[in-house]
Amino acid sequence: MKNVISTSNTAQNAPAAAAAVHSASPSPEVNTLYNSQAACLVFSCGIVFKVSSLPGLVYSEMRSDTLWLYLFMIALDLLCLAATFFFASCGADEKLSAQNSPVYRALSAATSLYLMLKGLVYFVYTVVFLMVDLFVGVPPYVVVFILTLPVIYLGCKGLRGISRCAELLAPVLLFILLANFVFLETELDAGRNLPLKAMPTEEFFSRGLLFGMWLGDCFPMLFASVKKKKAPFLTLGTGISYSLVAVTAMLAVAMYGDALPYVYNMLIRLSGFNKLSLEIGRLEWAAILVVIVMAMLALSLHMWGAAEGCRRATGSPLPARLTFAAAIIVVPLAVPTMQDIIEFSMTGFGYAMFAFSLSIAAAYFLAALRARKRWASPADGEDSRTTHDGAPGCGKTHAEENTAPSAHAIHSCGEGAEGGIRE
Repeated sequence: MKNVISTSNTAQNAPAAAAAVHSASPSPEVNTLYNSQAACLVFSCGIVFKVSSLPGLVYSEMRSDTLWLYLFMIALDLLCLAATFFFASCGADEKLSAQNSPVYRALSAATSLYLMLKGLVYFVYTVVFLMVDLFVGVPPYVVVFILTLPVIYLGCKGLRGISRCAELLAPVLLFILLANFVFLETELDAGRNLPLKAMPTEEFFSRGLLFGMWLGDCFPMLFASVKKKKAPFLTLGTGISYSLVAVTAMLAVAMYGDALPYVYNMLIRLSGFNKLSLEIGRLEWAAILVVIVMAMLALSLHMWGAAEGCRRATGSPLPARLTFAAAIIVVPLAVPTMQDIIEFSMTGFGYAMFAFSLSIAAAYFLAALRARKRWASPADGEDSRTTHDGAPGCGKTHAEENTAPSAHAIHSCGEGAEGGIRE
C-alpha cells in the first residue's frame, strides 16, 4: 500500500515539477512565428541600419573596397541568420529551457547583454539621423523621448505585436524602396566601386572588422519558434532583403564617391533623386517614414530579445527591460556628443562584437544540433512520438515513463483485489 501511495504522489507531482521547470519561459504560442512573418521581420528589422547609416561609415575606412566588404559581411550575416533559424525551427530553445541548463542560462545572459549593447548603439544612430534630417534644431531630449515611447511599448508588447506590425507594413515599405530604385535619376559612376580588393588582405580585415557590430541583427529571433508554410517565404524574404543591401551599397559609392562619408542616411538621399519628384514634389518624406518605421521595429525586436534572454537566464525579463529603457534614455543625453558613441562602435568594440556575433551563431548552431540529435531520434523500442525530454506534443515525459509500470501494477493489483472479494 505504501508503494501504491508513493507512486501515486510521484505521478501527481510530475506535472507540477515540469511546470516549475518551464516557468523561466513563456507559453510557446506567445513566441511562435510563421516563416512568412519571420521573412517580414528579416526585411523590416534586419537590414535598416545596413542600408541607411552604414554605407558612409564603411566608405570612410574602405574606399573602393566598400562593396567588397559589404559582400563579405552579407555572407557572414547569412550564416548567422541560418544558424538563428535552424535553432528556432527545431524547438531547441523550449527543450533547453525545460532542462534549466546552467550553460544555456549563461549563453542566454550573454546574448541578452549583447542585444542591449547593439540596441543602444542603434538607438543613437537613429536619433542622430532624425536630428539631421527631420528634427533640425529640436533639443535632443525631445527626439529621445519621442523615439523611446514606441520602442519600449512594442518591446514590452512582445514578439506577436512586433511581427504583426512587420507583416502589415513590410509590403508598403518594400514598395516605397523599390519605387526609389526604379525611378532613380542621377549620374552614376560604377567605376568608383573598382578595383575590388584594392587593399592588402591584412589591412582589409583590420579595417573591415571594425564594423562587426552590424552582424546578427536577427539574433533576437533565437528565442522564437518558427513554423513553416509550404511556400519558401523566409528564403524569398531573405534574398530580397540582402539583395537590397548589396544594391544600396553599390549605388551609394557610384553616386557619391569620396563625398559618401558625409551622408548620414543613404535611403533618404536615394529618394531625393527621383523622377517623380518633378511631378509630385520631393519624396524624402517617404524614405524618412520607411527608416523611422523600420528602425523602431528593429529596436523593439532587440529589446524583446534582450528581455527573453534575461528571462531564460534569471527567470524574469524585467531586469533587461529596465536596463534597456534606462540606457536608451540616459546614455544619449549623458554623453557630451552622440557622435562619441558612433565613433566608439568603430574601435576595438567592433572587433569584440564581430567575434561575439560569430561565437553566438556557432554556439546556438551546435546547441541546435545537439538538441536535434538527442530528442529528434526515438530510443530503441520506444514509440516514434517519444522524446528524451518529454517536450509537449513529442511523447511521454520521464515521469510518465517511470510511473507507467507502477500505474499498471496498481491497476492489476486492484483487479486481483476485486477478484478476491468476489471469491
